[in-house]
Amino acid sequence: MDSEEKQKQKARRQNLRAARRREEILDAAKSVFVTRDFSAVTIDDIADAGAFSRATIYIYFKTKQDIYAGVLLRDLETLIGGLTRSLVDSDTIRNNLFRMAMSYMEFFKVHPEYFTTMSFFYMPGRKETLPPEAAAIIGARLTDGILAIEKAIKLGIERGEARPVDARAATMALWGQWMGTAYLEIAGRTTIYGRTIEKLYAEGIDIFLEGLTSRREPAP
Repeated sequence: MDSEEKQKQKARRQNLRAARRREEILDAAKSVFVTRDFSAVTIDDIADAGAFSRATIYIYFKTKQDIYAGVLLRDLETLIGGLTRSLVDSDTIRNNLFRMAMSYMEFFKVHPEYFTTMSFFYMPGRKETLPPEAAAIIGARLTDGILAIEKAIKLGIERGEARPVDARAATMALWGQWMGTAYLEIAGRTTIYGRTIEKLYAEGIDIFLEGLTSRREPAP
């Protein structure tokens, strides 16, 4: 093995170690952020949670806001990645939207803290703000998820599987339905109303699709 290849292997190992350490820092930070208000968390708290030194953390992140954004972006990537992977251009609107609904539900079940704690950081009305670059990435990834849903609806309309509705309006209505169902579960209302979270998402998408794909007689 020549020296150049050795250097490349060394660089790959270093990159892998750095990536693992960054993930470890994010894991430690998340364990703290989900139990305390953002303003009460310090870098020392995060360092203690992961048994790191402050110096180690500052190798990877400049500020507490950067760490928070890293945690948030990692979860958001899981959510949006699941939605975009669920879209199969050649499949039916029913199958595409059902897969997306189930993907959203599974994300909620695994990451309820995204809805209860983390995502509120970039909601309107918060004193704290995300770093501009992170805010832009979050906005872009959320848009990717919205556009994947909208594309599924548009494809269904083009193929005659769905009525010619405003695809963007239908998309936002469906996004709101999924988010609202998650918060119903957080508030404990699904049990009160005699439903499981799985049943609500499955029934919700069925009802939505029934309205979207039903054929209406033209007005006389």
